[in-house]
Amino acid sequence: MFEDQTVDLLPARTTLQAGAGGAGGAGGRGGDAVAASVAAIFVQGNVSDSTLTVESGPAEATGGDGGAGGAGGAGGDD
Repeated sequence: MFEDQTVDLLPARTTLQAGAGGAGGAGGRGGDAVAASVAAIFVQGNVSDSTLTVESGPAEATGGDGGAGGAGGAGGDD
């Protein structure tokens, strides 16, 4: 009854092909910059009716560089 019937799972013109690898990932963000300006005052002995002046220099810091981007994905075999 079904002897002369066939089933095509994939049409003859269809071929499987592998594409190129994906793009690499984005680089990491730069590191945070933290700077602290610290001034210490030490007074020894009796101080009466005096003015103390303390001046601290500017605090400067530079954030770290961002990380390198990720490697691209591997391409498939044709």
